[in-house]
This record gives sequence, structure tokens and C-alpha cells, in this order.
Amino acid sequence: MKLFEMMVNHKINQIRPDELLSLAKQHQINLTQKQAQDITALLAGKNINIFDIRQRQNVLGQITQVAGANTARAIETLFNNLTANL
Repeated sequence: MKLFEMMVNHKINQIRPDELLSLAKQHQINLTQKQAQDITALLAGKNINIFDIRQRQNVLGQITQVAGANTARAIETLFNNLTANL
């Protein structure tokens, strides 16, 4: 399970805007190109562990600031979907 966590976290920390848009589409989350760019710039290289509740809430707060509350809630849903597989 630790390997799965490492893979998901690595992907989140290295995700490109087009990949985030594709992932959002797979999970029926509406996301604009600009929002995807802002969010991926925020996540880039920060070593965020989305399986850690405090880190996840911190990054969601930052996403709220750059992309708005509705988008942050949608990204939270995406994070929950990714972490629920354990």
C-alpha cells in the first residue's frame, strides 16, 4: 500500500495541466485550462502527501486562493477518489 501512496503522491506533485484536465474529466469534474495551470503550478515539486489530512487540507486552502472554493471542493473530491482506493 505504501508503494501505491508513493505513486499517487509522485503523480500529484509532477502533474501537468493537460494531465490534470484529463483526470478531472475522468472524474466528472469541470476544470478550465487556466485553473489546471494554476493548480499544477501550485503543486509542482512541493512533495505534498495527499494521504496526510493536514497536508491535503493545507493544499486545498492554497487551491481555494488561486482557483476558488468550488474548484477546491472539486479537487478535494478528486483527492478523495484517489485516496479511497486503499
